[in-house]
Amino acid sequence: MVRAGHGFLIRFGVLAAALVVLSAGGRAQDPDLPKKVEKKAAPKALAPADEEALKAELLDFNKAKTDAARTDVLRAFIKDKAKAKQGVQLAAKMQKAGKGKERAFTFNGALVVGRAALIVREFDTAEYFYEFCVEAATRLESGEKMLQAYDGLMDVYWDSKRYADLDELCERFLELKGPKEVEDAQGPVIEKMIQAKAMRGNTDEALRIAESMIQATDGGWYFTQTKGWVLRNAGRYPAAIETYEDAIAKLDTSRGLSKDIKARMKDNMRYTLSGLHVDNKDIDKAAKELEGLIKRHPDSPTYKNDLGFIWADHDLKLDEAEKLIKEALDLDKKRQEKAVADGKLDKVQETSAYLDSMGWVLFKKKDYKGALPYLKKAAADEDDGDHLEIWDHLADCQLALGDKAGAIASWQRGLTFDDVSRRDEARRRRVIAKLKEQGAEPPPMPKRETPPRRKVD
Repeated sequence: MVRAGHGFLIRFGVLAAALVVLSAGGRAQDPDLPKKVEKKAAPKALAPADEEALKAELLDFNKAKTDAARTDVLRAFIKDKAKAKQGVQLAAKMQKAGKGKERAFTFNGALVVGRAALIVREFDTAEYFYEFCVEAATRLESGEKMLQAYDGLMDVYWDSKRYADLDELCERFLELKGPKEVEDAQGPVIEKMIQAKAMRGNTDEALRIAESMIQATDGGWYFTQTKGWVLRNAGRYPAAIETYEDAIAKLDTSRGLSKDIKARMKDNMRYTLSGLHVDNKDIDKAAKELEGLIKRHPDSPTYKNDLGFIWADHDLKLDEAEKLIKEALDLDKKRQEKAVADGKLDKVQETSAYLDSMGWVLFKKKDYKGALPYLKKAAADEDDGDHLEIWDHLADCQLALGDKAGAIASWQRGLTFDDVSRRDEARRRRVIAKLKEQGAEPPPMPKRETPPRRKVD
C-alpha cells in the first residue's frame, strides 16, 4: 500500500513543510453572554426573489478558475454566515437536480461550495461536493485538481471527527497510480493516515507505520516528528519530547531543503516542544523555547502571547506576562491592518486567544473588573469563541465578582463545546466539579450518533 521512498521528501518540499492539521470552532451568540444554553434557530426560508439572486451568485462560482479567484469569491460569500449556510444547502439541491454535464456546478464551482460548506460546518454538503470534485478530477487525470479535491475531503473528515473515513480515504489515495503530483504528495497523506489511526486510538499501529516510514526515509526527520505527534496524542509526553528533539537534530543534517525551510520547520517543532513541556509540567523549559522563538521572531504575536499566557496561568512574572500579551495584541492589530490595506482581509478584529490571555493575566492580578471585558469579548468571538477554556476563564472571573448565576451559565455553555485537545478533557472534569461546588449540574449532552460512513449521491 505505501510506496513512498526516501526521495519523496525532496519532491514535495514546501508541501510537507506546510502541512497543518486544522480544527474548526463554532460560534458564540450573545456578546453579553447567554442566560441559558440553547440551540440556534434554523435559518428562515428565502423569498423566491432572494433565492433566485442567491442561485445566480452561486453559479458565478463556476467562473472562478484560479486559486486567487476562488479565494476572493469564497471570502465574499462567507461574510454572512447565515446566508452562506442557506447558500450551500441550496447549491446541493441544484447540483443533485442535474445529471452528468447538466449539473449546476463545474469542478471550480464545486470546490468553492465545498470549502464554504466546511467553513459553516455543513459537513454532509461539504462531503458531497468534494466527492464530486474527486470524481471529476480523477476522470480528467489532473494531478493538481485531484490534490485539491482529496485535500478538501480529508479536511471534512478531520473537522467532523470521522477518523475512520479519513483513514480509509488516505489508503484510497495511496493506491492511486499517477499523475506525478499525486505520487509526490504521498508523504503528507501517509502522515494524515497515521494521525487518523492515532485519533481512532490505534496508537500502536500508528507508531508502527511511522517507524516503518522513518526506516524507509533513511531515518528522516519528517516521520520522526510525525512519531512525536502520535506519542503526544497518546499522552506520552517525555517520549514525545525526546522524539521531537531527535527530529530537529535530523533536520539539521538533512539534504534537499533550503536553509529557510529548515529554519521554519525547526521553529515549528520548537513551538510544538513548548506546548509539550507545558503538558509535561515543565514550565521553565516551555518558557525557554518560547523565549528563543521570540528572539528570532520579535514581531510574532503568537510567541509573545503564548509565553505571557503560560506565565500568567502558572502565576509567574505577571507584570512581564501582561506586557508580552499587550505587545501581542498590538502586533496582531498591525498585521491585520496591513492585511486589510492589501485587500487580504475585510476588517480588523481582535484575536480571541489574545483577548482571553489579557483577561486571564488581569484575573491572576486580581483585577477582576478589568479582566471581565476582555474575557467577554473573547467568548463572543464569532469564529473562535466557542472553546471551553475561554468560557471557564470567564466563569471564574464572574464568580470572583459575585455573579454566581453568570458563572454557572458560562460553565454550562462551555461544556457544550467539543474538546479540541487532551487538555480539554481534564478541564472538562474540573469544570463539572466547579459546577457541583456551586450546587449546579452540567447540561445534558446530546446523544452523539456514529457518523455515517462515506456515501456518494
